[in-house]
This record gives sequence, structure tokens and C-alpha cells, in this order.
Amino acid sequence: VDIVDIVDRVLRTRSIGSLIIPSSFLTFSRTSLAVVIGRPVSASAPVLRRLMVNITPHAPRIAVVGSGVAALSATRALADFASQSDSALCCASITLCTSRSKFTTQTGPKNQTPPKNGLPFFDYACQYITGDDSWFEGELQRWFDLGVASPLLEGSVGTLGAAGFKPLESARPVAVGNGGMWPMMSRLLEDAAASSPHVDLVSGFPDERRRVIGLSKGADGWLLATKGGSTLGPFDVVLGAFAQHVLTDPFLLSGGEHTHAMLRCLRRVEHNQIIAMQVVFEGPALPVSFVAAHCDDDVLSFVCNNSRKPHQDGSASDEAGKANEHWTLLSTAGYAEREFLGNSRGYRAAAEEQMLASLGRLLDVDMQRHRPRVNRINHWEDALPVVTPPAHRGCLFDASVGLGWCGDFCVGPNAQGGALSGRAVASVVESYVGRKELPSGLLPADEPWAPMVSPGPCVDIGAFAQDELKSRSTHTNLIPSAVGGYQRPGTSGRARGNARPLASDELLASASPRNVAGKAWGKGGGRGGGGGRRGRGRGRSSEPNTKA
Repeated sequence: VDIVDIVDRVLRTRSIGSLIIPSSFLTFSRTSLAVVIGRPVSASAPVLRRLMVNITPHAPRIAVVGSGVAALSATRALADFASQSDSALCCASITLCTSRSKFTTQTGPKNQTPPKNGLPFFDYACQYITGDDSWFEGELQRWFDLGVASPLLEGSVGTLGAAGFKPLESARPVAVGNGGMWPMMSRLLEDAAASSPHVDLVSGFPDERRRVIGLSKGADGWLLATKGGSTLGPFDVVLGAFAQHVLTDPFLLSGGEHTHAMLRCLRRVEHNQIIAMQVVFEGPALPVSFVAAHCDDDVLSFVCNNSRKPHQDGSASDEAGKANEHWTLLSTAGYAEREFLGNSRGYRAAAEEQMLASLGRLLDVDMQRHRPRVNRINHWEDALPVVTPPAHRGCLFDASVGLGWCGDFCVGPNAQGGALSGRAVASVVESYVGRKELPSGLLPADEPWAPMVSPGPCVDIGAFAQDELKSRSTHTNLIPSAVGGYQRPGTSGRARGNARPLASDELLASASPRNVAGKAWGKGGGRGGGGGRRGRGRGRSSEPNTKA
């Protein structure tokens, strides 16, 4: 039997007997067929035209770089494709390269101390998660079933204003990570690798030597460079799942001309800015029973009592209602952007005073009585995306080099948006490898991006599937655009409008907690007298938001 007929039959039936053959394993060329057959083979033969349609000499090799919900979702979707015999990604190998996530939790004064079960913690980025997409609601239930997240009780989250606390009623679950968002994400990423033979996890935290910091493209595909000097790869496709300019700029600049178009795309990403404060109330617990509240205030956007969230094993915390409750306070975008741009060196002291004063006013309590001790204050340069690609494809992809990107900025400013974007880029990769027609608008590097519009209520810290929540954005035009090039800390740039350029990346507070019990914040925020602060000395440390 002519070998060409055999190959033709294999291509049509994708099988030999009961053995299914992935299309990516059919690695023939005119030269190799000539060697097997022993005679020249015409490249114009119909069967060879089918054989030579970009069939690679191996199963697809894909790298996903990121540590959040978008990276998780992309990895799981790719692994699903890899397990399907009729998919172009059948038997694909997926390498998930992680570091620390923006789903960040802190224990103690040092921000990289891993949280431990049963100990107090601060969630200081993503605070809680909702969803109104049926697939994502199922994903949240999977997280509950895995024991990495829990739904809060009805009425735990609400609004806080002049009339006090009002719970938000919702038929949808309000999810939080058990023991914080960081333990939740870490366990979900580990599960993605453990549950699929197609996924390999390369963790860049706590071993920073394994963290991916650059990439390059050669004849065999993409190579990823780690901080420790090693190389991963080669890969046929690389997918990024992070959007902070302090990370995307150096990462993509390392790729030279092959990454230039994607770099120009990602420089169009814009975020609002937030000041986040972690505070322990060492005196009597604040007289509230809620877990979290969206604030009707010019300074505070959101407050959360982490001591009312479950521990890593899912057990209820016994810290609630007692001394030493751990709270997270998030400013409005307007306050953070004005305060930081006008006072980048002294914004911490001002924010400490004004954010605690606002909380005292909203709760109608004397803050001094509750003895607040600030654990950490930091400025987020890249908080919430405020623009999105104009074609709304759910992701970015450069088909000329096999480079894609995903994140909440492509869909919606929340965890659900990131998850849907990860699924979108996985579908694009499956079409790309299978040589299907790709949608237009996947690489909008040279056209203005559209303002982010969420189908549900959206506030400064994200979009939530809670109908009673009123949308409110205080984002200003003070933030410098990165379209012409990202400005590193301490350099000059041009802000939109007549504002000063952004002076720095996210600046982190001292590693030493500051006790502010010596300050008195009376009811309504009036500042009283009092002795000096204990532990006044503070180290001057700054650190960009480098958690991919």
C-alpha cells in the first residue's frame, strides 16, 4: 500500500485501529515522505497540501506567565483542550510560571511573610468576589468545594454612610478566600497543575530565582529567562496574564522586535490608583458586626474587618469582636491620586490621619479609644483598569509571533473579568494552533482604547454583582499616560490634563509597624491632643508592585 494513501487515511480518520492520533503528532514534510517512499513526491499533490498546513513536529508547547485568576483560568482552559483528542491542542504541554499575585494577603509587618492557618491576616488587594456569569458562578462553587474559599453570610457586606451601615441583599454568593486571597490563589494554582498531566507549575515565590523576568524568540520558539539565570522553553506560544506597567514594560522590552506590538498595546492600559492601609485596633473592638462596607465618603472607598473572615481550614475566626482586630482601609481613587501626586514623600502620614478620621466619622466613634496601630500603608499605582481594548475580544493576541495576553482589563474590572479573559485567550490559542480564522481586533496597538464599562455596579475598587450598590468612580485625569513610554520612578513624564507626572511606582511603607495610639481622632474626625507616638522611627523603603 502506498505510504501516501496510509498517511491520507490517518489524516482523515485521525486513527490507526483503536489508537487516536493527535493532529499535532502528524509531522510529515515533502522531504521526509520522499525518504520513506523512496521516490520524489510532488508538493502539489492534494494530500501533501493537507500534510504541510503548518503541522508542528511536536505537541504544542505553551507558557502562561501570571499568578492571578486570568492565569489560572487560561491554564485550566488550555489543559481542557489538551485532553480532547479532536482539539488542535491535544496533548499540549502547558507551563504555568507564577510569582506573587495581586490577590495578596499579609501576615505581620513584612509583606512577603506567608500567611499561616489560624493567625490574623490582612487582605489588601482583592477583598471579595461576586459573579453574574453562569460559568464563573460554577467556578466559584468549585472553589468552595475545594475548601479554598467560602461564601459570606447574607448581609455581611453593605454600604456605610451618614445613615450608618446598610447591608446589600444579593441572591448570589459573596466569596472570600479562606485565610485570605493569597492562600486561596496559591492553592488554586497548585490544583491546576496537580489535576492535569498537561500542566507543569514553575513557582517564582518564595524561590525568586525561579521567577520569570524576560523572554526572547529564536528559531525553535520562545525562551523565558528567570531571575536566577536559567532558561525555560522553548515554547510555541507565550501568554502573559499581568498588566502592571512596572512589570510589562521590562518584560516585553526584553523580547526586542518580536514583542514590540504587544508592548505598544499594553502601554495603553490605564488604571486608577488607591492608597491601602492595614490597621490593628489594639483597644476595644469597633462597635460593628459587618465584614466589609463600601463607603460614601470622599476619602474612604472601602473598609473590611479581616478578623471576620474564615481561616485557611475554613473555620470561623475567634478574633472578631475582641481587641486586635485586623482591618483593611482603601481610599477613593480621587483622594489617592491627588494626595500622592501632590505629596509623594509625605502621603503616608496624611493618609494615616485622614483615613482613620473618616472611619471615625462614619462609625461615629472616638478612634483614640480603640488604639489604632498602622501596620502598613502603600500606594497602588495599578489598582483598577479604567480602559479596555476597543474590539472587546476578551484578550490580546499577536498571531505573527504567537504571543498573547489576558487580564481583567480586557473584559471587566473584577475577578470574573480576569477569569473570562483567560478562557478567551485559551480559545484564541486553540484556533491559532489549529489554523482557524482568528477574529479581528486582537492587537489594537494604534487606536484609542475605550472607557471601561461594566454591566453591573462599579466603584473605585471593582465591579460587583450586587444590584443595590451604586456605581461611583472618583478617578481623575491626573495619571500620566504610558502610551509614549512608561516612566520609571523618579523620572519625568506627561500627565493628562495639567497635572504633574506620576513620581513613583507603588511605594510601600516601612517594614516596622507604627503605633498611632498617641494621636486622638475624636468623633467626626476632630484631631485631639495627646502624647507622642510609640515606635516613631520608620524605615524609608519603597518597592514597586512587582507581583505578576
